[in-house]
Amino acid sequence: MIDIHSHILPDLDDGSKNIEDTLEIIGQLRGAGFKTLIATPHVLEGREYLSPEEILAAVDQVRKRVTEASIPIEILPGAENYIFPDMGKWAGGGKLLTLGNTGKYLLLELPMLEIPQYTEKVFFDLQVEGLIPVLAHPERNKGLIDQPELLLEWAKKGIFFQLNLRSLRGRYGPQAQELAEIMLSGNLVHFIGSDAHRPSQKESVYLETLKNLKEVAGEEKFQEVTLKNPQAILIGEELVAEKEYTLHRRVRNKRKNGLLGFLRR
Repeated sequence: MIDIHSHILPDLDDGSKNIEDTLEIIGQLRGAGFKTLIATPHVLEGREYLSPEEILAAVDQVRKRVTEASIPIEILPGAENYIFPDMGKWAGGGKLLTLGNTGKYLLLELPMLEIPQYTEKVFFDLQVEGLIPVLAHPERNKGLIDQPELLLEWAKKGIFFQLNLRSLRGRYGPQAQELAEIMLSGNLVHFIGSDAHRPSQKESVYLETLKNLKEVAGEEKFQEVTLKNPQAILIGEELVAEKEYTLHRRVRNKRKNGLLGFLRR
């Protein structure tokens, strides 16, 4: 399995604080069955900007320590890029690191509480640069919880989505869990990520969340989001969505508190 979203590089962002924590996180993910991890530290415009060169150097150091610790796992570079208006220009200029450093898929993050008005323009600008936008953990975004139909619109435009594994166990609240399940049932999840920031106090947490994923998604979808689709990232190959996207959501009406509505594209 391939984890496309983790914060395992020590002392670069709000993730791992030291190499000991890094090795513990990696050991836990390897124990759950992951064979490849993409390290995706937060990258922000401005004074906190983290360059591709800094990320690549940190990945090299972690790889050396992983080899010394005899952990059979591959560590690849990447970044979780916080959206900003000029993201397309930055990406085109080589200032933002793509997933696996293959020059094709760019992981980006929205603010948790809103959807910036320039979001769709940024998606378009990235696509003009020949990049494929991958939106990190959309199930956690309040704007998308309130307007999940945007997921359908964006998916139709070639935007891909990465689900946080622990969303399926309520780690980020019941609304995020519900949207995660809705997305899975509607083929709106393309990749999964641990979004690991620190060692888990419970060794079995990733095994349990993977079990949840398989129960909700089924074996075929499980293989698709944990292996088949991520492999396209590793070789820089364009992923073509073959399945129809659907969205089941609850909508209010005057006579009932809730009604199962169906939107389809």
